[in-house]
Amino acid sequence: MSAPVHIPEDSGNIERVSPSGSAFSYKIAVTCVILPLGALEGWFKRTDFSTDAISYLDISRAIPVHEWKMVFNPLWSVGYPLLLAGLRPLFPQTPDGEWLAIHALNFAIFIGAWLAFLYLLRSFDPLYEVYSEEDAARRRKFVFLAGACIFASIQLCIDSVSRVGPDLLVSTFFFVATAMVVRLLIKSSYGLAIALGVVLGLGYWTKGIFLALAATLLVVSTAALFFRKRSFVPVLLSAAIFAAMVLPYAMGLSWSFGHFTLGESGPLNYAFHVNYLPRWTNWQGEPGGLGTPIHPTHQLMKNPDLFAFGEPYHNTYPPFGNVVYWYQGYRHFWNAKNQAVGIGRDLVALAQVFIKQPIFYALLLSVILIFRAVPDRGKWLRTIAHFWYFYLAAVVGVLLYVQVHLEDRYLGSFFAILCLLPFATLAMVRAMPSRKAQVWILAVMGAGAVLNYAVVDRDVLAHIRSHYTYAENPQWKLGLALEHEGLKPGDGIGVVGGPNAACTWAYVAHLRIVAELGGEPYDQHHALPESAESVASKFWNSSPALQQRIVSLFHQAGATAVIAAAKPAEIEAPRGWKQLPGTDEWIYRFE
Repeated sequence: MSAPVHIPEDSGNIERVSPSGSAFSYKIAVTCVILPLGALEGWFKRTDFSTDAISYLDISRAIPVHEWKMVFNPLWSVGYPLLLAGLRPLFPQTPDGEWLAIHALNFAIFIGAWLAFLYLLRSFDPLYEVYSEEDAARRRKFVFLAGACIFASIQLCIDSVSRVGPDLLVSTFFFVATAMVVRLLIKSSYGLAIALGVVLGLGYWTKGIFLALAATLLVVSTAALFFRKRSFVPVLLSAAIFAAMVLPYAMGLSWSFGHFTLGESGPLNYAFHVNYLPRWTNWQGEPGGLGTPIHPTHQLMKNPDLFAFGEPYHNTYPPFGNVVYWYQGYRHFWNAKNQAVGIGRDLVALAQVFIKQPIFYALLLSVILIFRAVPDRGKWLRTIAHFWYFYLAAVVGVLLYVQVHLEDRYLGSFFAILCLLPFATLAMVRAMPSRKAQVWILAVMGAGAVLNYAVVDRDVLAHIRSHYTYAENPQWKLGLALEHEGLKPGDGIGVVGGPNAACTWAYVAHLRIVAELGGEPYDQHHALPESAESVASKFWNSSPALQQRIVSLFHQAGATAVIAAAKPAEIEAPRGWKQLPGTDEWIYRFE
């Protein structure tokens, strides 16, 4: 029986393998395809800011003015906003300049993710050194081309450049950390161990899930070194550096939250998605048994519901900007039935991710082709098993999300590593499939990558054809119209219809939503809350007395103006209301 691939105790300097001119040329050629695709996706796909995006952007604005309670947010991490806060001054201080700064940062992160992925691919080079130079070059090229198809498909269509948030940055750090673990197992290095600790710490500052991922990578590294009877002092050094980076951020979070915490994203999302705590905004304590909010938003009216939340946070939309604050007092518990149902729901969501992405069909077909063409299937499968330290943390990452709440954007780096596994391990097997079989495998992966971009990112192509950019988005038009109306940065706004977590218009105009009509939390045991459009329609159809009472309550909540949409054409606008030019929104200004 053939022995599994063996990593030598000391393979020398990992950087000594330099690509030939030919290898450099095809890498440059592939890079010149992937980066423009990322630029197009980043500019054209999403033309406004999503719910989470507004929260991260608010933190980036809080950093230069030292609003530390906002900066040390137990739900939304500071890493991505910190980068944006540093970059924003280089661009014009206008809405267009803001858009440019954000997307310049996103594209820079995408470039970093690609370089991190290349760094990961280079980590395998010493494992090919047992072969001739020409054979090793062919193996590196095979893995690189398969990896490029995987990266382009997953980092553009599951992760994305256009999404404002830290997920692509998390992928970047996870690629680098995984590569460093592989390299540490090939050749121990205290410098590399220190760098690994720093990368893990930066990952934690970027998103709370990295705390669990870092622990997994450190345990995996320790176990792998133990089985090889090698010193795991370098891993202990990595752990010490990581702990030193975690401590100051954890102290800031704990100060902001009021007691010790390493982050509240996991517990709060567990309460929302597993234990059915009504989510995301304006929870008042119903239904019973789930706790009582210590400081809920203020409900000024019932039937219709009107909520005020202008204090203590002065961000764009406070109920979503610091969700943890408004939900303090919820009860955390574990229920076997809820957990089982939650896992089942997330497994269905995971299956839907696979079904919607052509690259996974291409991957399945490629694995079948490999299995049929590889001369020694047993050796290949044993190599995959032996390479557990490469992919175990990615598996753990997927399982963590399955237990709580799963969205495709959380899983990009994990998918990329798991998809890379069959190709990287195949290149380590002495008897690879024939060159013809390798060409067919790569052709299938290439076709999958092209289809993935064309199908999943078809919005990009549609927006390019129609010349549709952020400037054409209704939310941007509303924000600019409010600026032209004379509203000033920091003005409080009341909104008829909620919740208003997706409020690009308010962020663009530097306004604060201080109250909303509607916006009750989503209780998963019941029907969806009434839509913002339905709330606005009922407002316009209500009596003048009720309308005036609602407007007065908005003023009492600190609003300098009220906006509302969905006014039926047959209803005459009440006194004091006027339509904002170029939009479907109406505004009422207080004297």
